[in-house]
Amino acid sequence: MGYFLPHEGTNDVAWGVIAFESLAAYEAYRARLKTDEQGRANFAFAQTKRLILREERSFLEVVEGTFGIPV
Repeated sequence: MGYFLPHEGTNDVAWGVIAFESLAAYEAYRARLKTDEQGRANFAFAQTKRLILREERSFLEVVEGTFGIPV
């Protein structure tokens, strides 16, 4: 898991990268988050402060042999 903010260029895009074992595991996480008191409070705060203007989700797969290679 990690969060990435712009260093140069556009300043209105950030990424949160979270890994799950499967789509079912992700869906279960989303269901739990909707019923979690702190999770709901966090989302309400973000809405009130307009911290999230647009949300997109992409589902990615690791390309074999490329993940974790030092730069």
